[in-house]
Amino acid sequence: MQNRREFLRKMAISTVAINSASSLLSAAGGKLAKEVNRSVSPNSFINIALIGKGGMGTSDTRTALSVGGVKLVAVCDLYDQRLEEAKRQWGNDLFITKDYREILALKHLDAVIIATPDHWHQPIAIEAMNAGKHVYCEKPVIHKLGEGKKLVAAQQKNKTYFQIGSQGMASVGNKTAKILIKKGIVGKVNLIDGQFTGGPRVLNSFNAPESANPQTIWWERFLGNAPKRSFDAQRFFAWRNWKDYGTTIAGDLFVHVISSVHYIMDALGPEKIYTTGGIHHYTDGSRDTPDIMLGYFDYPDRNNMGAFTLSLGANYVDGISNKWGSTNFRINGSLGSLEVGWNEVRLKTTYDIDEKKADIREEVGGYLQKVQKISSREYLYQAEEEYRGGHYHHFLNFFDGIKNNQQLTADVLFGVRSSAPALLSYESCQRNQALYWNAGELTLKKQS
Repeated sequence: MQNRREFLRKMAISTVAINSASSLLSAAGGKLAKEVNRSVSPNSFINIALIGKGGMGTSDTRTALSVGGVKLVAVCDLYDQRLEEAKRQWGNDLFITKDYREILALKHLDAVIIATPDHWHQPIAIEAMNAGKHVYCEKPVIHKLGEGKKLVAAQQKNKTYFQIGSQGMASVGNKTAKILIKKGIVGKVNLIDGQFTGGPRVLNSFNAPESANPQTIWWERFLGNAPKRSFDAQRFFAWRNWKDYGTTIAGDLFVHVISSVHYIMDALGPEKIYTTGGIHHYTDGSRDTPDIMLGYFDYPDRNNMGAFTLSLGANYVDGISNKWGSTNFRINGSLGSLEVGWNEVRLKTTYDIDEKKADIREEVGGYLQKVQKISSREYLYQAEEEYRGGHYHHFLNFFDGIKNNQQLTADVLFGVRSSAPALLSYESCQRNQALYWNAGELTLKKQS
Protein backbone atom coordinates (compact mmCIF):
# COMPACT_ATOMS: atom_id res chain seq x y z
CA MET A 1 0.00 0.00 0.00
CA GLN A 2 3.00 2.28 0.51
CA ASN A 3 3.51 2.60 -3.26
CA ARG A 4 -0.09 3.69 -3.64
CA ARG A 5 0.35 6.28 -0.91
CA GLU A 6 3.45 7.75 -2.48
CA PHE A 7 1.65 7.89 -5.81
CA LEU A 8 -1.21 9.85 -4.26
CA ARG A 9 1.16 12.29 -2.58
CA LYS A 10 2.81 13.02 -5.91
CA MET A 11 -0.36 13.28 -7.92
CA ALA A 12 -2.60 15.20 -5.51
CA ILE A 13 -2.36 18.96 -6.41
CA SER A 14 -28.06 9.18 -19.08
CA THR A 15 -30.40 7.39 -17.57
CA VAL A 16 -30.54 3.84 -19.04
CA ALA A 17 -33.71 1.79 -19.18
CA ILE A 18 -33.26 -1.86 -18.32
CA ASN A 19 -36.14 -4.31 -18.48
CA SER A 20 -36.33 -6.52 -15.41
CA ALA A 21 -34.04 -4.20 -13.44
CA SER A 22 -35.39 -5.47 -10.13
CA SER A 23 -34.49 -9.09 -10.84
CA LEU A 24 -31.06 -8.01 -12.14
CA LEU A 25 -30.11 -6.04 -9.05
CA SER A 26 -31.54 -8.48 -6.55
CA ALA A 27 -29.36 -11.27 -7.94
CA ALA A 28 -26.51 -12.27 -5.68
CA GLY A 29 -23.02 -11.44 -6.88
CA GLY A 30 -22.29 -15.12 -7.32
CA LYS A 31 -25.14 -15.54 -9.80
CA LEU A 32 -23.66 -12.89 -12.06
CA ALA A 33 -20.47 -14.92 -12.33
CA LYS A 34 -22.13 -18.20 -13.35
CA GLU A 35 -21.75 -19.58 -16.86
CA VAL A 36 -19.04 -17.04 -17.66
CA ASN A 37 -17.34 -17.05 -21.04
CA ARG A 38 -13.96 -18.71 -20.64
CA SER A 39 -11.49 -17.68 -23.34
CA VAL A 40 -8.53 -19.66 -21.96
CA SER A 41 -7.98 -23.23 -20.91
CA PRO A 42 -6.95 -23.92 -17.30
CA ASN A 43 -3.41 -24.76 -18.45
CA SER A 44 -2.68 -21.86 -20.82
CA PHE A 45 -1.48 -18.30 -20.29
CA ILE A 46 -3.95 -15.52 -19.68
CA ASN A 47 -3.05 -12.69 -22.07
CA ILE A 48 -3.68 -9.28 -20.51
CA ALA A 49 -3.43 -5.66 -21.61
CA LEU A 50 -3.12 -2.46 -19.59
CA ILE A 51 -5.26 0.55 -20.48
CA GLY A 52 -3.92 3.56 -18.58
CA LYS A 53 -0.25 3.36 -17.56
CA GLY A 54 -0.19 5.84 -14.71
CA GLY A 55 1.09 5.04 -11.24
CA MET A 56 -1.77 2.73 -10.30
CA GLY A 57 -1.92 1.02 -13.67
CA THR A 58 1.80 0.29 -13.51
CA SER A 59 1.47 -1.09 -9.99
CA ASP A 60 -1.51 -3.24 -11.00
CA THR A 61 0.37 -4.67 -13.96
CA ARG A 62 3.46 -5.51 -11.94
CA THR A 63 1.30 -7.33 -9.42
CA ALA A 64 -0.71 -9.12 -12.12
CA LEU A 65 2.48 -10.36 -13.78
CA SER A 66 3.72 -11.76 -10.47
CA VAL A 67 0.86 -14.26 -10.63
CA GLY A 68 1.86 -17.36 -12.58
CA GLY A 69 0.40 -18.02 -16.02
CA VAL A 70 -0.16 -14.38 -16.98
CA LYS A 71 1.39 -12.56 -19.94
CA LEU A 72 1.25 -8.85 -20.83
CA VAL A 73 0.74 -8.40 -24.58
CA ALA A 74 -0.32 -4.75 -24.98
CA VAL A 75 -0.39 -1.34 -23.30
CA CYS A 76 -2.48 1.73 -24.08
CA ASP A 77 -1.85 5.22 -22.79
CA LEU A 78 -2.45 8.74 -24.11
CA TYR A 79 1.06 9.98 -23.30
CA ASP A 80 4.00 9.01 -25.53
CA GLN A 81 6.50 8.85 -22.67
CA ARG A 82 4.48 6.24 -20.79
CA LEU A 83 4.30 4.03 -23.88
CA GLU A 84 8.07 4.28 -24.28
CA GLU A 85 8.45 3.38 -20.60
CA ALA A 86 6.19 0.36 -21.09
CA LYS A 87 8.51 -1.07 -23.75
CA ARG A 88 11.54 -0.47 -21.54
CA GLN A 89 9.82 -2.18 -18.63
CA TRP A 90 8.09 -5.08 -20.35
CA GLY A 91 9.83 -5.62 -23.69
CA ASN A 92 10.04 -4.32 -27.25
CA ASP A 93 7.60 -6.95 -28.51
CA LEU A 94 4.80 -5.26 -26.59
CA PHE A 95 1.97 -3.84 -28.71
CA ILE A 96 1.51 -0.18 -27.75
CA THR A 97 -1.13 2.31 -28.81
CA LYS A 98 -2.93 5.48 -27.77
CA ASP A 99 -6.28 4.10 -28.89
CA TYR A 100 -7.84 1.60 -26.47
CA ARG A 101 -10.11 0.30 -29.25
CA GLU A 102 -7.04 -1.18 -30.94
CA ILE A 103 -6.40 -3.07 -27.69
CA LEU A 104 -9.95 -4.43 -27.58
CA ALA A 105 -9.67 -5.61 -31.19
CA LEU A 106 -6.79 -7.99 -30.37
CA LYS A 107 -8.06 -11.55 -30.92
CA HIS A 108 -5.52 -13.20 -28.60
CA LEU A 109 -6.34 -10.91 -25.66
CA ASP A 110 -8.23 -12.41 -22.68
CA ALA A 111 -8.46 -9.60 -20.13
CA VAL A 112 -7.79 -5.89 -19.61
CA ILE A 113 -6.72 -3.83 -16.63
CA ILE A 114 -8.52 -0.47 -16.78
CA ALA A 115 -6.59 2.16 -14.82
CA THR A 116 -7.67 5.32 -16.61
CA PRO A 117 -9.16 8.45 -15.04
CA ASP A 118 -12.50 7.62 -13.42
CA HIS A 119 -14.71 9.12 -16.12
CA TRP A 120 -13.42 6.52 -18.59
CA HIS A 121 -13.91 3.44 -16.36
CA GLN A 122 -17.49 2.56 -17.27
CA PRO A 123 -17.38 3.31 -21.04
CA ILE A 124 -14.18 1.32 -21.64
CA ALA A 125 -15.33 -1.52 -19.38
CA ILE A 126 -18.57 -1.91 -21.32
CA GLU A 127 -16.76 -1.87 -24.67
CA ALA A 128 -14.27 -4.42 -23.34
CA MET A 129 -16.99 -6.80 -22.17
CA ASN A 130 -18.85 -6.37 -25.46
CA ALA A 131 -15.60 -7.43 -27.14
CA GLY A 132 -15.53 -10.58 -24.97
CA LYS A 133 -12.71 -9.43 -22.67
CA HIS A 134 -12.61 -9.99 -18.92
CA VAL A 135 -12.16 -6.79 -16.91
CA TYR A 136 -10.18 -5.74 -13.87
CA CYS A 137 -11.31 -2.13 -13.37
CA GLU A 138 -9.82 0.31 -10.90
CA LYS A 139 -12.19 1.77 -8.35
CA PRO A 140 -14.62 3.41 -8.43
CA VAL A 141 -16.08 1.55 -11.38
CA ILE A 142 -18.50 4.39 -12.16
CA HIS A 143 -18.11 8.15 -12.42
CA LYS A 144 -21.83 8.97 -12.28
CA LEU A 145 -24.58 7.14 -10.39
CA GLY A 146 -26.56 6.55 -13.58
CA GLU A 147 -23.74 4.45 -15.06
CA GLY A 148 -24.12 1.56 -12.62
CA LYS A 149 -27.08 -0.36 -14.03
CA LYS A 150 -25.73 -0.30 -17.57
CA LEU A 151 -22.40 -1.68 -16.38
CA VAL A 152 -24.09 -4.56 -14.52
CA ALA A 153 -26.29 -5.28 -17.55
CA ALA A 154 -23.25 -5.44 -19.87
CA GLN A 155 -21.55 -8.00 -17.63
CA GLN A 156 -24.66 -10.15 -17.39
CA LYS A 157 -25.20 -10.01 -21.16
CA ASN A 158 -21.63 -10.93 -22.06
CA LYS A 159 -20.96 -13.28 -19.12
CA THR A 160 -17.40 -12.05 -18.74
CA TYR A 161 -15.55 -11.76 -15.45
CA PHE A 162 -15.37 -8.31 -13.87
CA GLN A 163 -13.40 -7.47 -10.72
CA ILE A 164 -13.28 -4.07 -9.00
CA GLY A 165 -9.69 -2.98 -8.38
CA SER A 166 -9.83 -2.24 -4.67
CA GLN A 167 -6.53 -3.88 -3.84
CA GLY A 168 -7.06 -5.18 -0.30
CA MET A 169 -10.36 -6.94 -0.94
CA ALA A 170 -8.97 -10.50 -0.97
CA SER A 171 -6.57 -9.88 1.93
CA VAL A 172 -6.16 -12.33 4.79
CA GLY A 173 -7.07 -9.45 7.11
CA ASN A 174 -10.50 -9.03 5.50
CA LYS A 175 -11.12 -12.79 5.60
CA THR A 176 -10.16 -12.97 9.27
CA ALA A 177 -12.39 -10.04 10.22
CA LYS A 178 -15.33 -11.47 8.27
CA ILE A 179 -15.16 -14.78 10.15
CA LEU A 180 -14.75 -13.15 13.56
CA ILE A 181 -17.76 -10.89 12.92
CA LYS A 182 -19.89 -13.77 11.68
CA LYS A 183 -19.06 -15.77 14.82
CA GLY A 184 -20.31 -12.88 16.96
CA ILE A 185 -17.08 -12.67 18.95
CA VAL A 186 -17.28 -8.85 19.15
CA GLY A 187 -21.07 -8.81 19.43
CA LYS A 188 -23.25 -6.77 17.14
CA VAL A 189 -21.33 -4.12 15.21
CA ASN A 190 -22.28 -0.50 15.87
CA LEU A 191 -19.43 1.67 14.49
CA ILE A 192 -16.68 1.32 11.89
CA ASP A 193 -14.06 4.04 11.49
CA GLY A 194 -11.35 4.66 8.89
CA GLN A 195 -9.19 7.76 8.36
CA PHE A 196 -6.73 8.92 5.69
CA THR A 197 -4.16 11.69 5.97
CA GLY A 198 -1.48 13.17 3.74
CA GLY A 199 0.98 16.00 4.23
CA PRO A 200 0.47 19.36 2.52
CA ARG A 201 2.66 20.40 -0.38
CA VAL A 202 3.77 23.85 -1.45
CA LEU A 203 0.98 25.62 -3.34
CA ASN A 204 1.51 25.99 -7.09
CA SER A 205 4.11 23.20 -6.89
CA PHE A 206 2.91 21.19 -9.90
CA ASN A 207 5.48 20.88 -12.65
CA ALA A 208 4.61 19.05 -15.85
CA PRO A 209 7.24 16.82 -17.48
CA GLU A 210 9.19 18.63 -20.18
CA SER A 211 7.83 16.26 -22.82
CA ALA A 212 4.17 16.91 -21.89
CA ASN A 213 2.45 18.89 -24.64
CA PRO A 214 -0.45 18.56 -27.11
CA GLN A 215 1.82 16.69 -29.53
CA THR A 216 2.76 13.95 -27.02
CA ILE A 217 -0.61 13.72 -25.21
CA TRP A 218 -3.93 12.89 -26.87
CA TRP A 219 -5.83 15.60 -25.05
CA GLU A 220 -9.17 15.29 -26.84
CA ARG A 221 -9.36 11.56 -26.02
CA PHE A 222 -8.49 12.29 -22.38
CA LEU A 223 -11.42 14.70 -22.15
CA GLY A 224 -13.86 12.16 -23.56
CA ASN A 225 -17.35 13.07 -22.35
CA ALA A 226 -15.99 15.80 -20.04
CA PRO A 227 -16.43 19.49 -20.90
CA LYS A 228 -14.16 20.68 -23.72
CA ARG A 229 -11.22 22.90 -22.78
CA SER A 230 -7.74 23.80 -23.92
CA PHE A 231 -4.78 21.58 -23.10
CA ASP A 232 -3.85 21.67 -19.41
CA ALA A 233 -1.06 19.36 -18.25
CA GLN A 234 -2.02 19.73 -14.59
CA ARG A 235 -5.51 18.39 -15.28
CA PHE A 236 -4.05 15.48 -17.23
CA PHE A 237 -1.57 14.38 -14.56
CA ALA A 238 -3.53 15.46 -11.45
CA TRP A 239 -6.95 14.45 -12.75
CA ARG A 240 -8.06 13.25 -9.30
CA ASN A 241 -8.26 16.89 -8.25
CA TRP A 242 -11.03 17.62 -10.74
CA LYS A 243 -14.66 16.46 -10.63
CA ASP A 244 -14.87 16.24 -14.44
CA TYR A 245 -12.45 13.30 -14.44
CA GLY A 246 -12.20 12.00 -10.86
CA THR A 247 -14.55 11.20 -8.01
CA THR A 248 -12.94 13.25 -5.21
CA ILE A 249 -11.37 11.96 -2.01
CA ALA A 250 -14.41 9.74 -1.50
CA GLY A 251 -14.04 7.89 -4.80
CA ASP A 252 -10.29 7.69 -4.46
CA LEU A 253 -9.96 6.69 -0.80
CA PHE A 254 -13.28 6.11 1.00
CA VAL A 255 -14.23 3.44 -1.52
CA HIS A 256 -11.44 1.14 -0.26
CA VAL A 257 -12.90 0.93 3.24
CA ILE A 258 -16.46 0.80 1.90
CA SER A 259 -15.51 -2.23 -0.21
CA SER A 260 -13.89 -4.00 2.74
CA VAL A 261 -16.87 -3.22 4.98
CA HIS A 262 -19.34 -4.55 2.41
CA TYR A 263 -17.33 -7.77 2.18
CA ILE A 264 -16.84 -8.23 5.93
CA MET A 265 -20.40 -7.31 6.90
CA ASP A 266 -22.10 -8.82 3.82
CA ALA A 267 -23.65 -5.38 3.34
CA LEU A 268 -25.39 -4.05 0.24
CA GLY A 269 -24.91 -0.39 1.11
CA PRO A 270 -25.89 2.44 3.45
CA GLU A 271 -29.39 3.83 3.81
CA LYS A 272 -28.24 7.36 4.69
CA ILE A 273 -25.13 9.33 3.72
CA TYR A 274 -23.97 12.68 5.05
CA THR A 275 -20.63 14.31 4.24
CA THR A 276 -19.07 17.67 4.95
CA GLY A 277 -15.76 19.25 3.91
CA GLY A 278 -14.25 21.71 1.48
CA ILE A 279 -11.13 23.20 -0.09
CA HIS A 280 -9.37 24.53 2.99
CA HIS A 281 -5.72 24.58 1.91
CA TYR A 282 -5.29 24.20 -1.86
CA THR A 283 -7.04 27.43 -2.76
CA ASP A 284 -4.69 28.25 -5.66
CA GLY A 285 -6.99 26.87 -8.37
CA SER A 286 -5.20 23.50 -8.59
CA ARG A 287 -8.39 21.59 -7.74
CA ASP A 288 -12.17 21.96 -7.61
CA THR A 289 -12.78 19.10 -5.18
CA PRO A 290 -12.32 19.08 -1.37
CA ASP A 291 -8.96 18.55 0.29
CA ILE A 292 -10.78 17.62 3.53
CA MET A 293 -13.87 15.40 3.73
CA LEU A 294 -15.70 13.79 6.66
CA GLY A 295 -18.36 11.26 5.72
CA TYR A 296 -20.93 9.27 7.68
CA PHE A 297 -22.82 6.27 6.30
CA ASP A 298 -25.68 4.61 8.19
CA TYR A 299 -26.12 0.89 7.45
CA PRO A 300 -29.14 -1.21 8.42
CA ASP A 301 -28.84 -4.48 10.32
CA ARG A 302 -28.39 -7.34 7.86
CA ASN A 303 -28.08 -10.99 8.87
CA ASN A 304 -28.37 -9.98 12.53
CA MET A 305 -24.79 -8.64 12.70
CA GLY A 306 -25.79 -5.14 13.79
CA ALA A 307 -26.88 -1.78 12.42
CA PHE A 308 -23.83 0.46 12.27
CA THR A 309 -22.46 3.83 11.19
CA LEU A 310 -19.37 3.93 9.00
CA SER A 311 -17.27 7.01 9.72
CA LEU A 312 -14.69 7.97 7.08
CA GLY A 313 -12.41 10.97 6.94
CA ALA A 314 -9.60 12.20 4.72
CA ASN A 315 -7.34 15.20 5.20
CA TYR A 316 -4.73 16.05 2.59
CA VAL A 317 -3.49 18.86 4.84
CA ASP A 318 -2.57 16.68 7.84
CA GLY A 319 1.11 15.82 7.71
CA ILE A 320 1.30 14.41 11.25
CA SER A 321 -1.30 11.71 11.85
CA ASN A 322 0.04 9.17 9.33
CA LYS A 323 -3.23 7.26 8.90
CA TRP A 324 -4.17 5.07 5.96
CA GLY A 325 -7.68 3.74 6.43
CA SER A 326 -7.74 0.97 3.85
CA THR A 327 -4.95 -0.86 5.70
CA ASN A 328 -6.00 0.14 9.22
CA PHE A 329 -9.63 0.64 10.18
CA ARG A 330 -11.53 -0.20 13.36
CA ILE A 331 -14.72 -2.19 13.84
CA ASN A 332 -16.50 -1.68 17.16
CA GLY A 333 -19.07 -4.13 18.49
CA SER A 334 -21.05 -4.46 21.68
CA LEU A 335 -18.56 -7.03 23.04
CA GLY A 336 -15.26 -5.87 21.56
CA SER A 337 -13.37 -4.41 18.62
CA LEU A 338 -11.24 -5.35 15.62
CA GLU A 339 -8.33 -3.35 14.20
CA VAL A 340 -8.27 -4.55 10.59
CA GLY A 341 -5.31 -4.39 8.22
CA TRP A 342 -4.40 -6.31 5.09
CA ASN A 343 -1.87 -8.48 6.91
CA GLU A 344 -3.15 -8.55 10.49
CA VAL A 345 -6.17 -8.18 12.73
CA ARG A 346 -6.12 -7.30 16.41
CA LEU A 347 -9.06 -8.53 18.48
CA LYS A 348 -9.99 -7.02 21.84
CA THR A 349 -13.02 -8.06 23.88
CA THR A 350 -14.83 -7.16 27.09
CA TYR A 351 -14.78 -10.81 28.21
CA ASP A 352 -12.36 -13.74 28.41
CA ILE A 353 -12.19 -15.72 25.16
CA ASP A 354 -11.58 -19.43 24.96
CA GLU A 355 -8.40 -20.08 22.98
CA LYS A 356 -10.05 -22.75 20.84
CA LYS A 357 -12.83 -20.34 19.87
CA ALA A 358 -10.28 -17.67 18.99
CA ASP A 359 -8.28 -19.99 16.71
CA ILE A 360 -9.94 -19.61 13.28
CA ARG A 361 -6.97 -20.49 11.09
CA GLU A 362 -8.68 -23.45 9.46
CA GLU A 363 -11.73 -21.35 8.59
CA VAL A 364 -9.59 -18.58 7.08
CA GLY A 365 -8.09 -21.20 4.79
CA GLY A 366 -4.37 -20.60 5.13
CA TYR A 367 -1.86 -17.73 5.26
CA LEU A 368 -2.31 -17.15 9.01
CA GLN A 369 0.41 -17.71 11.59
CA LYS A 370 -0.41 -19.38 14.88
CA VAL A 371 -2.83 -17.04 16.63
CA GLN A 372 -0.99 -14.99 19.22
CA LYS A 373 -2.65 -14.64 22.61
CA ILE A 374 -1.75 -11.27 24.13
CA SER A 375 -4.12 -11.78 27.05
CA SER A 376 -7.39 -13.57 27.74
CA ARG A 377 -9.12 -10.55 26.15
CA GLU A 378 -6.74 -9.74 23.29
CA TYR A 379 -5.55 -11.82 20.32
CA LEU A 380 -3.38 -10.97 17.32
CA TYR A 381 -3.89 -12.58 13.90
CA GLN A 382 -0.95 -12.14 11.51
CA ALA A 383 -0.24 -13.35 8.00
CA GLU A 384 2.49 -15.90 7.45
CA GLU A 385 5.85 -14.59 6.30
CA GLU A 386 5.38 -16.05 2.81
CA TYR A 387 2.03 -14.28 2.39
CA ARG A 388 2.27 -12.08 -0.71
CA GLY A 389 -0.27 -9.43 0.23
CA GLY A 390 -3.82 -8.38 -0.52
CA HIS A 391 -3.03 -6.87 -3.93
CA TYR A 392 -1.47 -10.13 -5.15
CA HIS A 393 -4.32 -12.27 -3.84
CA HIS A 394 -6.92 -9.97 -5.38
CA PHE A 395 -5.39 -10.57 -8.82
CA LEU A 396 -4.98 -14.27 -8.03
CA ASN A 397 -8.72 -14.40 -7.30
CA PHE A 398 -9.45 -12.65 -10.63
CA PHE A 399 -7.28 -14.98 -12.71
CA ASP A 400 -8.49 -18.10 -10.88
CA GLY A 401 -12.02 -17.02 -11.72
CA ILE A 402 -11.19 -16.76 -15.41
CA LYS A 403 -9.30 -20.05 -15.63
CA ASN A 404 -11.41 -22.18 -13.31
CA ASN A 405 -14.85 -20.57 -13.44
CA GLN A 406 -14.69 -19.57 -9.76
CA GLN A 407 -16.59 -16.83 -7.98
CA LEU A 408 -14.86 -13.46 -7.58
CA THR A 409 -14.41 -11.59 -4.32
CA ALA A 410 -15.64 -8.30 -5.77
CA ASP A 411 -17.65 -8.69 -8.97
CA VAL A 412 -19.43 -6.05 -11.03
CA LEU A 413 -22.53 -5.70 -8.84
CA PHE A 414 -20.36 -5.60 -5.73
CA GLY A 415 -18.23 -2.95 -7.45
CA VAL A 416 -21.19 -0.74 -8.30
CA ARG A 417 -22.65 -1.08 -4.81
CA SER A 418 -19.36 -0.12 -3.17
CA SER A 419 -18.66 2.72 -5.61
CA ALA A 420 -22.10 4.36 -5.34
CA PRO A 421 -21.79 5.41 -1.64
CA ALA A 422 -18.51 7.15 -2.45
CA LEU A 423 -20.17 9.15 -5.24
CA LEU A 424 -23.11 9.93 -2.94
CA SER A 425 -20.67 11.12 -0.30
CA TYR A 426 -19.42 13.90 -2.59
CA GLU A 427 -22.95 14.70 -3.75
CA SER A 428 -24.02 15.07 -0.11
CA CYS A 429 -21.11 17.44 0.46
CA GLN A 430 -22.12 19.52 -2.56
CA ARG A 431 -25.78 19.66 -1.57
CA ASN A 432 -24.99 20.21 2.13
CA GLN A 433 -27.64 17.67 3.07
CA ALA A 434 -28.10 13.99 3.92
CA LEU A 435 -28.99 11.64 1.06
CA TYR A 436 -31.03 8.45 1.32
CA TRP A 437 -30.08 5.42 -0.76
CA ASN A 438 -31.74 2.21 -1.86
CA ALA A 439 -28.74 -0.07 -2.34
CA GLY A 440 -30.85 -2.96 -3.56
CA GLU A 441 -32.25 -0.99 -6.50
CA LEU A 442 -29.32 1.45 -6.89
CA THR A 443 -31.63 4.44 -6.64
CA LEU A 444 -31.88 7.56 -4.52
CA LYS A 445 -34.86 7.67 -2.20
CA LYS A 446 -37.11 10.72 -2.35
CA GLN A 447 -36.75 13.12 0.56
CA SER A 448 -39.74 13.14 2.91
